[in-house]
Amino acid sequence: MSQRQGSNAAPSDDLTEHTRWNFAAIVSESTSFQTGRAWSDPSAVLPLFIAALTPSTVVVGLIPVLQRLGFLLPQLAVASVVGHRPRRAPYLRWGVLVGRFPFLLFVAYLWVRGMSNPGAALWFLLLSHFCVALGNGFVAIPWQDIIAKSIPPRLRGRFWGTLMFSHAAAAFGVGFGVRYLLGPDGPGFPRSYLILFTLSAVFYTMSTIGCALIREPIRPVLKRAEPLREVIAAARPLLARRPEFRALVLIGLLAFGLAFTMPFYIVYATEELGIEPEMAGVYIWAAMLGGAFFSLVWGRLNDRRGPRAVVRAGCLFTMLAPLLAISIPIATRAAANVFPAAEGALPYLFGLVFVVAQSSMAALFMGTVNYVFGLATDEERPRYIGLFNTLSAPGAAIPLAVGWLLNWLPFPPVLAMLAACGAGVVALSQRMPEPETEQGRDQKA
Repeated sequence: MSQRQGSNAAPSDDLTEHTRWNFAAIVSESTSFQTGRAWSDPSAVLPLFIAALTPSTVVVGLIPVLQRLGFLLPQLAVASVVGHRPRRAPYLRWGVLVGRFPFLLFVAYLWVRGMSNPGAALWFLLLSHFCVALGNGFVAIPWQDIIAKSIPPRLRGRFWGTLMFSHAAAAFGVGFGVRYLLGPDGPGFPRSYLILFTLSAVFYTMSTIGCALIREPIRPVLKRAEPLREVIAAARPLLARRPEFRALVLIGLLAFGLAFTMPFYIVYATEELGIEPEMAGVYIWAAMLGGAFFSLVWGRLNDRRGPRAVVRAGCLFTMLAPLLAISIPIATRAAANVFPAAEGALPYLFGLVFVVAQSSMAALFMGTVNYVFGLATDEERPRYIGLFNTLSAPGAAIPLAVGWLLNWLPFPPVLAMLAACGAGVVALSQRMPEPETEQGRDQKA
């Protein structure tokens, strides 16, 4: 059982102070990181860069796999390390610094060596992005724990909605830059990508500095260190006695795995549908603006109906994304038989796929994080976060499997498989129980 360090309880006014500060500080820091990520967008920029270096769709599938695995792998070890420590902010600050440094080295390598060795540049790119993901995985528990301690449950939907809206608003201008740099008037390959990666490095650095400004409330923690083997051993009884946690793990494993197939949509658009690569900028706009609108919707839904409703919406959108990717080209071509000008609308209508795919990611992230917050006490939270993210790790293989399938099958049947899997996830989400709220636990206590 969890043991409290009662002396760590914060005064009630401490929550108000840190809520206001951290609301602004975390939104600003996270927005800087996501803006940097948009300049080298894993769904619309990296696949084009990789396609210029290798025809392998498996390598394209490695992008989300490495990102997901890098994010998930460190978390049980971190849960063991920080569970008994009242202050988790130092792990946040050092984690982002060490994790993002290899990406800065990659950018420096490109400035010095350029594309003289395309193979080395490709694998340096994958390694550096994996390190960024590892760093994010290392800091995920401290970062989420500080949010849970700083932002009360009644404000979490508003917080996540504001954060995601800020991501989208800041990244809106990025779409213009990507469209120009990858378009016919841009500097051309490889200099356009060098500029994009450099801008990513600048904003990653701003985010790293911002992490140092986050303040941490002190809350109850475990009285002793919890060895890694105990954290791992807790998984089976937790899955057995908490049906809501078990359902959440299944959703995380399948729904996130399907959502991380988003990079294949830009490859499908450019290679199969004949859409120009510079439309990647438009798709970033679509994803960001659509995500901005729906992040506000998800935030309001979370505060009014709870995180379960947000998770269910994310699962529904996970199914809709591949369905739209199949149906939009078919509908456009059918319309072109009557109105020939309709065929020119295909590149823009296809942006709806990115709107839905990005919105599904936002809903799944917001919903699952708040669902975990609702399940765990202050002492248990690091363990719950680490176990949930680690147990859902096998879903990271789904994009890799999609890349392998595309070596043998054309895009439409593979997308149909993804839609069918999405329908299964939607059905699974309807069986999720409502998590016990933190307020409910407090009333029982």
